[in-house]
Amino acid sequence: MTQEEEEEEDTYWIAAVEAGGTSFQIAICQVVTGGARPTIVHRREIPSDQAPHVTLEACASFFKQFSYPYRVLGIATFGPVGLRPEHPETYGRILSTSPKEAWRNVDLLTPLREACLSNNPHIKVRLETDVNAPAWAEYLEGNGKISSCAYITGGTGVGVGLVVNHKTVHGRMHPEGGHVAVLPLPTDTFGGYSWGTNCPYGGQNTVEGLASAVALTERLQTLQSPDAPPLQRSILSTLPDDHEIWDHAANALASLCTTLLLTLSIEKIVLGGGVMKRPGLLQKIQRRTVELINGYIELPITNMSTLITTSAAGEDAGLVGAIVLAQSACCDEEAAREQQKLTKMKQTAFTYGIWHRLLVGSLLTAVLCKRFYRTTNK
Repeated sequence: MTQEEEEEEDTYWIAAVEAGGTSFQIAICQVVTGGARPTIVHRREIPSDQAPHVTLEACASFFKQFSYPYRVLGIATFGPVGLRPEHPETYGRILSTSPKEAWRNVDLLTPLREACLSNNPHIKVRLETDVNAPAWAEYLEGNGKISSCAYITGGTGVGVGLVVNHKTVHGRMHPEGGHVAVLPLPTDTFGGYSWGTNCPYGGQNTVEGLASAVALTERLQTLQSPDAPPLQRSILSTLPDDHEIWDHAANALASLCTTLLLTLSIEKIVLGGGVMKRPGLLQKIQRRTVELINGYIELPITNMSTLITTSAAGEDAGLVGAIVLAQSACCDEEAAREQQKLTKMKQTAFTYGIWHRLLVGSLLTAVLCKRFYRTTNK
């Protein structure tokens, strides 16, 4: 094998997609086996607030323009999404209950996978939610020191990804912790956002109904005069850090953290999303969580950032999650190959051992028979 062939064998390529409600972040990464983290060699952002087929065709064109033999495609997408391959009618599709009406029942997986097939017809696919994927990435950052991790994103909506007992949580669907009901602050009469018609509790006093960017903007609207024009979500970035709406956001998100601590005994909670860009909000959430736990379980009160923190990946948490997802698939494949080799070696050793014992046994039998023959013929 030449040096170039050896280098090629030690390097592989992965395609990664973070499918967000506002835009798709897509990337192509080079991975050196046993080396450092994946290197992003090409990257692009594609708006998703347009017709779904336009977004998906743009993504497909991006992957097709390069001749890399993609080994794995990692997709971290907004939900709800079908994650169970045994249900092909929904696997890889945005489900009909999605609040994003244009994306309901859209097949996300097929066009992305087909775009990556040209140079490797056996490409593997890892599909996850855009919160489970970064939760998995954050869990791996723990280097085996934790068995559970939660990732909470606060943006247009509120999503929750979970890793419990070293595995991402699936089941009937996937975690939808943003729709958990919470206790609002005293005298709070807001109730919840207008997007909750088809949501649990009607969106009333849920985490998403109180802490999402949509909810915060609608709450701010109620503080304006009745004839004030509709506010855009971008208005949130202009508010001071001590504005009252951040207290309501902190209470809802801290209530979610409290629920995770009490129900799952979660070991690490990572917060991300546009809402978490607000300076001081993390500290508000940490303090409120301590208040709500009320001394019932032990918390690292002097250093709450070891329990509740923000992602080092920042706005790229979802894309990093998709990349790590794909890389994990490759690692699992390599581990399976090594296990197969080990099993084969054991089987070979066992087989040789049997033949060796049979040969030795035959020789001993022959010697004993010869001695017996000589004895009986004296």
